[in-house]
Amino acid sequence: MENSEIDLEKYIQAVKMAIEKAPLRAEDSVDLSDIWVITSLPVDLIMECLKRPEMKLPSTVSKIIFNKKVVLKNSDYLNNPQGE
Repeated sequence: MENSEIDLEKYIQAVKMAIEKAPLRAEDSVDLSDIWVITSLPVDLIMECLKRPEMKLPSTVSKIIFNKKVVLKNSDYLNNPQGE
């Protein structure tokens, strides 16, 4: 069991990096399909990573969208940071 947690941590890190690289869409959201394209991870594994408490979105990303539904909302989202 401990080994699977270590493996999941690697996937969580990959998803976090993909979110940072993914293009921002409407309302500063990231589409899960972009994460999938960047990482090539299965969608269900990406969803599992997004559900984990250690998954923190960058403050510039408001939410993660999949099939036009919000799968993760960012409570730390800063709308238009630094007056951009």
